[in-house]
Amino acid sequence: MIENYKDLLVWQKAVSMAREAYSVASGLPEIERFGLANQLRRAAVSVSINIAEGKQRTSRKEYARFIEIAIGSVNEVEAILTLIGELYKLNPTVNDGLSADIVTIRKMLFGLRNRLRETP
Repeated sequence: MIENYKDLLVWQKAVSMAREAYSVASGLPEIERFGLANQLRRAAVSVSINIAEGKQRTSRKEYARFIEIAIGSVNEVEAILTLIGELYKLNPTVNDGLSADIVTIRKMLFGLRNRLRETP
């Protein structure tokens, strides 16, 4: 059993995704500094933060709830990247890499949530 959230592969992937999201956000026009750039950063960071916070909860039900919040944040990152791609023609290589990360992280989070919901 994994004791530390830092040892969870999904947390590590979420941190990597956040790093990439920060890179995308820093390349946006100044007009988006407090708009899409800020929202993208916050949503991307929220994924790893909710995984970490949930891991320390005392019940599986609570942990699963934080994983659900992380899933919502992954969806938010995806939606923001879609908007950025439409508005600012995001580099397809960057977008494809982040999109693949999002799919992987989402699948991992769904799996973790489902395991947490199983009767112990």
